[in-house]
Amino acid sequence: MTAESRNEGKRSAQSAPGRPRDGRIDSAIIAATRELILETGYSALSLSAIAARAGTTTAAIYRRWSGKAQLVHEAVLFAETIPTPDGSGDIRTEIRGLVETVRVIFDRPEVRLALPGLIADTVADPELHNMMIARLGGNLTAFESRFGQERREDDHLPMLAEVVAGTAIFRILIRRDAALDETWVNEMTEMITDRWPPEK
Repeated sequence: MTAESRNEGKRSAQSAPGRPRDGRIDSAIIAATRELILETGYSALSLSAIAARAGTTTAAIYRRWSGKAQLVHEAVLFAETIPTPDGSGDIRTEIRGLVETVRVIFDRPEVRLALPGLIADTVADPELHNMMIARLGGNLTAFESRFGQERREDDHLPMLAEVVAGTAIFRILIRRDAALDETWVNEMTEMITDRWPPEK
């Protein structure tokens, strides 16, 4: 897409503040984005191709998302709910629920294909970076309190998020076909919970 086309889309978005969003268009754009990532990968993905597949315009996309990275972030990183620890005393079960949720977030073909380029673009976009941090952080503050792990003042993510999500991301970046399966979930759970003795 040319700079002129991008500017046109942004001007269109600015000229119609408050225009109600059509949920059908949103869904079509999201679906087209997922399909095209699987077909072309992230770097070759273009908003014009997404718009054509969704039966809409690039201006319509810019009314909803700031650009490709934000759209892909919403399309592939589903808002899975990280379970909040219930204080039952079963630390292993609570941690395993966390690890399994992270596995569900990242173990999809479209995520694996998009992740390298998406991370690069996220680092350069403060707004998108904050969105990703908020999604990965989720309810993990509750885990910090539950397990007595205080977050350092300069940390945006709980340590558990860095360990679990960071391991999943690194595994995918190093080898896209690396398994995020039940064995991985079990091994991550054991590694994390090994520091805590069983509660009585």
